[in-house]
Formats: sequence, C-alpha cells, structure tokens
Amino acid sequence: MSTYTTGQIAKKANVSVRTIQYYDRKDLLNPATVSEGGRRLYTDHELQQLQLIQLLKSMGLSLTTIKDVLESPNANQVLDSLLVEQTRSLTDQIKASEKRLTLVEQARRSIGDLEMISPNTLTGIETMMESRKKLRTVHITMMTLGVIMDIIEISVIVLWIMTGIWYPALIGLIIIIGMATYTVHYYYQRVRYVCPQCHTVFQPPMKSFFFSRHTAKTRKLTCPHCGYHGYCVEVGDWESN
Repeated sequence: MSTYTTGQIAKKANVSVRTIQYYDRKDLLNPATVSEGGRRLYTDHELQQLQLIQLLKSMGLSLTTIKDVLESPNANQVLDSLLVEQTRSLTDQIKASEKRLTLVEQARRSIGDLEMISPNTLTGIETMMESRKKLRTVHITMMTLGVIMDIIEISVIVLWIMTGIWYPALIGLIIIIGMATYTVHYYYQRVRYVCPQCHTVFQPPMKSFFFSRHTAKTRKLTCPHCGYHGYCVEVGDWESN
C-alpha cells in the first residue's frame, strides 16, 4: 500500500498543504500513522477519504456536516442518497444541454432561410427558456426577499439613529417578520426530502423543517415511513414531474 507525506497527498488530491493540516486539526482527515521523526503519513484509504470530502464540499456541504455524515451509523446510505441525487442533477443538466445544443443547431441551419424555422422550433426554444426561468424562480425569489429585508432593516435603524423616532423601526420589524414568515413558507412548499434508508420522498412537518439542522443539500429529519432519523437529501419537486 502506498504511503504519502502531507505534501504528497495534497498534490495527489490537488489541494494545498494547509487544507490537509486544517482537516487534520478538525479531526476530519487523520494520518494513518506518524513516523518516529514526527512525519504524518497517509495511505490510499486517506486519499480516497480526502477525495470524498472534496466532492461533498463541491455539493455544498459544510465541513461540520461532512464530519457528522461520515461519523453517522448510516453514513453509507446518506452518502449513497447524496450521490444518487447529484447523479440525477448532473444527468438532467446534460439532457438540458443536449436539448439546447440541438435547438441551436436547428437555428443555425435555418438562418439561411427564415421560412425553414418552423413554429415547433420556435416553440421549443421559448419552452426551453421558460423552463430555465422556472428552475431558478425559487432561489431568485428567496434572494430578492432577503435583499429587501436587509434594505428595510438598515433603513429603519439608520432613521432611528438619526432622528430618534422609534416607531418606523417597529413598523419595519413587523414587515420583516411578515416577509421572513412568507419566505420560509414559500421555501417549505417547494422542497421535498429523500430518506437515505428506504428512499421515501416526503415533506416533513413544518416544525421539524424549521428547527432541524440543515445545509444547502441536506436536512436532519425523521422519515415518516421507516423512522430513520438523520440527514435526508433535498430533492425539490422532481418527483412530481
């Protein structure tokens, strides 16, 4: 079995030595052994673990969540669900790109003779563009609401400090609470989660959804079908299509 120093494993995984040292301090990636001279040595097992950590990071998981997932008793099931969903997402992206490429090639072939551009071609292009807009609606809406809430909060605080008038701040707070409540409800209605153990797609109770630990890709929930409690993978509403 091959062994690597800190510098060698960093080079193998295309990360910095500081990254390896940081993961070591966080108890996320420990060396297989330490030599008599104090050199930290890693094997292929640690290299594979490092590559997995980098992959999960690229999927939006924090290091704390990655550590929790890797140390959980159902680590394999959670990882499998995460990778299945990532595979599904990438496959959908590839299909969408292939469809766009086909439409672009049709449009190029038709440029020389506009009469050759059929209504079906134009409809397909319009449908594709509309579909892309819909896919981004939830994220854009949430970001927009967040910016508006920040602007309101900053404005009323500045007004309060400059004039000493407090009631605009109270009104602003009421507006922000209302917007925040709507944002949470909007998001809750448009996401679902997959149990890594029985693969049931479910919508959790609002209380569990709101208070559970979560990342951009997962949320710690209890499956209503098999009772599994742990990280479940967010899948949006793909299953309703």
